[in-house]
Amino acid sequence: MQYVSIQNDTATLAVSGYFNFSRCKAVKAELGTAFQNGCTKVIVDFGTTQFIDSAAIRMLCDIRDQVYPENFSARNATGKTLTQLKSGNLDSWLKN
Repeated sequence: MQYVSIQNDTATLAVSGYFNFSRCKAVKAELGTAFQNGCTKVIVDFGTTQFIDSAAIRMLCDIRDQVYPENFSARNATGKTLTQLKSGNLDSWLKN
């Protein structure tokens, strides 16, 4: 898988560069595979993400609802990605 790695019950999502509408379909498909393989938690690693658009944010909100907030977190957001998360009051997702 290109965007999702699986370890035990956790799927870690990492999208390099622009995390935008055009990548959402592939990300959703990979997360679907992770869920089918027993993943119940999602970590989004923004370490290599330069920008995130509203479609990707909406998709992440849907995924967070699907796995429940206590099983969803994000990390390593900087620059424009961090700005986008803060503008939507979503920086509470970030855990260290």
